[in-house]
Amino acid sequence: MTNASPAAKITPTGALRGVRVLDFGHYIPGPLLGMLLSDQGADVIKIERPGGDPARSQPAFATWNRGKRSVVLDLKTDSGREQALKLARSADVLIENFRPGVADRLGIGYEAISGINPALIYCSLPGFGEDNPNRNKRGWETIVSASTGVYQEVEGTTEPLFVPLPVSSTFGAILGAVSVGMALSARHYTGVGQKIEIPLHSAVFPSMGRHLVKLHDTEPPDVFGIFRHTMARQYKCADGRYVQNHGMFARFVRQFLGVAGREDWIDEFLSNVNKPVEADTVKLWTDRFEGLFLQRSAKDWQEAINAAGGACAVCNTVEEWLVHEHSNAAGMVVEVDDADVGPMKQPGVTVKLRSTPGAVQGRAPKLGEHTQEILSQSDGTADSTPIASRQPHPKDLAGALQGIRVLDLCLILAGPTCGRTLGEFGADVIKIDDPDRPYDAVASLDVNRGKRSILLDLKSERGQQVFWRLIETADVIVENNRKGSLERLGLSYEDVKRRRPDIIYASLNAFGHDGPWSERAGWEQLAQAVSGIQVRRGGRDGAPITLPYPMNDYGTGLLGAYAVSLALHERNNTGRGQAVDGGLALTAGLLQSPYFLDFKGYQRDDPEGLDIRGFSALSRLYQASDGWLYMHCESEDDWRNLASIPEFAALEEDARFNDAVARATNDEELQVMLSQILSSNSRGHWSSTLDASGVSIIKNEVIEDFRNDPSVRKAGLIATRDHPGLGQADHLGVAARLSATPARLGRPSPVLGADTREILEEIGYGSEEIQELESERIVVQTI
Repeated sequence: MTNASPAAKITPTGALRGVRVLDFGHYIPGPLLGMLLSDQGADVIKIERPGGDPARSQPAFATWNRGKRSVVLDLKTDSGREQALKLARSADVLIENFRPGVADRLGIGYEAISGINPALIYCSLPGFGEDNPNRNKRGWETIVSASTGVYQEVEGTTEPLFVPLPVSSTFGAILGAVSVGMALSARHYTGVGQKIEIPLHSAVFPSMGRHLVKLHDTEPPDVFGIFRHTMARQYKCADGRYVQNHGMFARFVRQFLGVAGREDWIDEFLSNVNKPVEADTVKLWTDRFEGLFLQRSAKDWQEAINAAGGACAVCNTVEEWLVHEHSNAAGMVVEVDDADVGPMKQPGVTVKLRSTPGAVQGRAPKLGEHTQEILSQSDGTADSTPIASRQPHPKDLAGALQGIRVLDLCLILAGPTCGRTLGEFGADVIKIDDPDRPYDAVASLDVNRGKRSILLDLKSERGQQVFWRLIETADVIVENNRKGSLERLGLSYEDVKRRRPDIIYASLNAFGHDGPWSERAGWEQLAQAVSGIQVRRGGRDGAPITLPYPMNDYGTGLLGAYAVSLALHERNNTGRGQAVDGGLALTAGLLQSPYFLDFKGYQRDDPEGLDIRGFSALSRLYQASDGWLYMHCESEDDWRNLASIPEFAALEEDARFNDAVARATNDEELQVMLSQILSSNSRGHWSSTLDASGVSIIKNEVIEDFRNDPSVRKAGLIATRDHPGLGQADHLGVAARLSATPARLGRPSPVLGADTREILEEIGYGSEEIQELESERIVVQTI
């Protein structure tokens, strides 16, 4: 079925209705950011070069550019630049992902645009930043990923495993969406826009998260060691399929062993909690668990463990998840009637705002489909909306969320990342934790910087009284408990809304807040399992493998912050609060956007398994004499440049490689020849030689290779600071750069409970009341 009719757009109801975006992006990062804004109601105009976005040849173009209108402009001509500037005068947001300096040369750089529209928010997503030594390289997804540790060895191999997911583009787009949302909040008070810069190289660092943490002076105990090594694993089942089991607390062990009929093992297992775990102990329990899982089918285990309240999921293929009952009921998969292929499955809207619901506004446009319509409407006058929305602010706006208070009730990574991100943009974030819950010191160091901490028993009546007092001072609540758990405590959104109708209540979980699995427990690994990511990594005939970094956790936390920024934007305009939510499995669809699709006649040929090192012989990891590198030779010009280098001269003379079709046909032979050539010299030699020719090449690195790199440190992507109780430690810095309201690193992560008394005093508790609460262990002050 082909739909060649004009794109039918719905009337937007999202929080960004009335916001106009000019999307000069190409390939993935800029367009994906435009999609995230369009899905929440923005009017996104895609500006394309004559001939169109090169990504139009890819099926996922339909996802990255859905809901937009297309205008063709030649920015290399005076008339094209003039038309672009006219459009910019009435825009709220501009997106571009050129190399540094290119937008300026095309006449659409920040200085030129802000001069004619001071209210415009200008978001730049280059491959590498101005201070990076690779700033002049083309920022191909694979080149950026190789330089940021995405291609790592996995257990059982001695070679780096290629990751075909667009990690840097996706995180660049997500961080861009967060930053645009924050800049809109700032503009509400200041009336002016600003420049946002998020190099794709920088954007990958938030996905590394806890992997960047390095303690220099101490080594705290791994309180979750026995759970991490035995419960949180993939297991093969009786039908040959795999499940991802999980559960980081004692109750999950009881649930699992109860389902397995081995209650007699519970006390023995739990005797290993909160102490170092020996390798023999890990082997004992993994052997036992492997034997148990081989007794039933994968689906049987999934359903039985979840029915008992545990956490277990079948490792699906992406095709299975695209048609799964839950993914479709939860809106993780939507169908869009594409102009070229007809009905097409795509990732759903990633975050849900319950009062101002976003939606896919329509199909991707055909090239230039709206050129005449939009240019005829452009009269060159500035839209007065940005300035008209200006509101007085009590003091200079140092951060976009200055004056906003957030109560962070979250655990593990995703939820606390949302709170940390809101803190980076200026919010006062109060982290609330259970006094009796064990916590991971390394994870806390990663996700709790910039916050204040109170230990508060919310299960007690007096603890809830304290919480209600905190709510009276708050703007935002963030929680990532299992759906329904806070409702049972009388602390749900509906409960809070009755007292504070302007509250913004953000909820994050594993499987979203709609559909039959919405109340199931889950972690990062389960989202990767159900959505097809683990099977993609391990291959359909092998054991499933997780990604090198917990990307769904961190991506979901950032998207939670995006949802909060949208809700704040809406509240600024209407005075109303609302509930917003997201989930790990929703993020997993976005992360797989090039492959998370299907339509009639689609021939799936995704890169999968342990043997993949790239997309082809000309875009692949290769081993040099002293380590691995990534070479990306995109075009015919690149090929000619490569073949002109003396070491590669034989390629030009070989008839098997004389054009693109021949090279694709003889890809394996070309790979063998390139492997032989590149293995003959060092990475440094090839970098200097191929860089000079214009062919993209870069060293494949892991975190320890760039941990102390001067350019990484100068960009503030990794910081080393003293932490209370832990000494010196490395941790993630700040990736987004905002010119007017810069993101901040914030204080080092506190010891949990370090600010309990200070916070209680702020909400009116006297010293005697605080002492009484402490004596009953309703609250705990640690230092």
